[in-house]
Amino acid sequence: MNSTAKHLARSLLVLVLLGVSLPAPATLRTIEQAYELTRNQVQLPGASLGGLTVRLCPTCSPIVLRVTEASEWFSAPREQPPAGQAAVLAAFAAAGNTPGLLVYVYYEPQTLRVKRIVLDVPGGETPQ
Repeated sequence: MNSTAKHLARSLLVLVLLGVSLPAPATLRTIEQAYELTRNQVQLPGASLGGLTVRLCPTCSPIVLRVTEASEWFSAPREQPPAGQAAVLAAFAAAGNTPGLLVYVYYEPQTLRVKRIVLDVPGGETPQ
C-alpha cells in the first residue's frame, strides 16, 4: 500500500470514529412559553379554576389559557414564595392603569395550562 492510500485509509478511519463517537441528535421540545402583557391585553380569572384570556392586539382573536390549582401567582418578579391568587388580584386592581404595568403569563403550549402569573408594577417593591 502506497503512502497516499495509507493516508486516505487513516482519514476514512478518523471520520468513521468521529461519526461513531458523536451523540445522537436530541429532540427539542418546548416545555414553556410566555406572554408579556399590558393590563388591556389580559383578563385574569376571578376563581381559582378557569380561563385567563389574552388578546395580543385589539383586532386579534382572544386566546384562553387554563388556570388550575397548580398555577402559581406572584405579585412581583423574583418574589418567593408565591403570593397567591387573592394577593395578585388585589395588587392588580390596586395598580389601576399604572403606566408600565406588565403581567407575565407562563404556560405549557401543549396543554395551554398556566404555570405561573407574575405581576410587575413599576416602582413597586420586590419582596426579598
